[in-house]
Amino acid sequence: MTNKELKKVLEGIQYIPNENERDEITQIILKAANDSITLKKLKRMTATVGKGESSDPEQIGARGFIKFSKKEIEKMPEKYQKIFIIDDKMVSFRFHNGSYHARYRRKGYNIEVCAKSFELMKNKFIERLNKIERERALNQFPSFGEFLNDWLTVKKRTVKESTYKSYVGLCEYNLLPRFGDKPLNAITRKDVQDFVFELTDAGKNRTAHKAVQLMTAMFNVAMEDYPNLRSPMTKIVLTHYEAKKGSALSKAEEKELIDYCKANPNYQGNAAMLVLLYTGMRVGELASMRQEGEYIYCESEKIRLGRKQVIRQIPISPMLKRVIPMIDFDVVKATKKSTVRDALKRVFPERHVHEFRYTFITRAKECGVNPEVVMLWAGHESDSDVKTSKVDRGYTTYSEEYLLGEVHKIEYDL
Repeated sequence: MTNKELKKVLEGIQYIPNENERDEITQIILKAANDSITLKKLKRMTATVGKGESSDPEQIGARGFIKFSKKEIEKMPEKYQKIFIIDDKMVSFRFHNGSYHARYRRKGYNIEVCAKSFELMKNKFIERLNKIERERALNQFPSFGEFLNDWLTVKKRTVKESTYKSYVGLCEYNLLPRFGDKPLNAITRKDVQDFVFELTDAGKNRTAHKAVQLMTAMFNVAMEDYPNLRSPMTKIVLTHYEAKKGSALSKAEEKELIDYCKANPNYQGNAAMLVLLYTGMRVGELASMRQEGEYIYCESEKIRLGRKQVIRQIPISPMLKRVIPMIDFDVVKATKKSTVRDALKRVFPERHVHEFRYTFITRAKECGVNPEVVMLWAGHESDSDVKTSKVDRGYTTYSEEYLLGEVHKIEYDL
């Protein structure tokens, strides 16, 4: 279709008497021409359409249609400008009781405005149309999956890699399959509550708690971006559960473990178990450990992203010296977490690797080591048994002689 042909069609549309039919044909023509005609070109082509007609209500009479000027149309949402350029008989008005009343009911809109002057009425109509469009834009919510992806992108730069991976795992296996395709505003409190109860009924209490924490944090951010959004996380009920807490190995279990390692020197993970047992390190800290002289060094695992790395210095105790002949520190450093877990299960199937840490801390305190020093070796921020304040600890620098004296207390019979 040439520009000349299109212009003739647009001129002819205005003479269709039926308003709904005229509007429908207008939409069809615009859709067909949308790829080949710009808004700017359309304005030029229709500059003379309807020329000679007046928007003066005195000439039109008590009832009629509003004819918007070119400048007024440019103030409207762009997606409606083409429509109002072509068809100026879309908004009806009437003069009643000393005021001008305009009405527009079409395609989900229901706009009614009134004013004492005709020009003010037109301006009110344009303002109302723009306000509705702004509100509609605010109510166009992204899907849960889309917003979650943006939220995770930010979190990746603010949390440790291990924490980020735990978030991703929780999302991929639990949250996205359930809520991924739903718009944020379509997720109800009942949807979330049913999901949480399903997890707890399946015995996945820890997953349920972590899911609620993550979704609450995400929706708090979403409500800042979308003021009309209500969080579905309000008053979500979580089934109470007691987190499984470990305990120190008994001395009999400690002896059984050492005897097992002696009898099976080639089993992978055995040496790593002995290091964890007598240093109190976390299994994730093995990769950074090194042995120099009288000390074991490692990077503390519990440091937030962006914070200064903390190197812990743990003196070698008499108990560790007893088993050093069975330890190759280079092999220990390269041992995977899963290998250590498997090694422990061969000896104590019900025990957890973190219980080696409980054992070291417990034995050190039982042997009379200064609790504050134990906390220093373990890399703990705080300890309920230690009454000194953080300020006191910050101003205390123990001498090497004192620390070695304390570690020598860790000696007992098995």
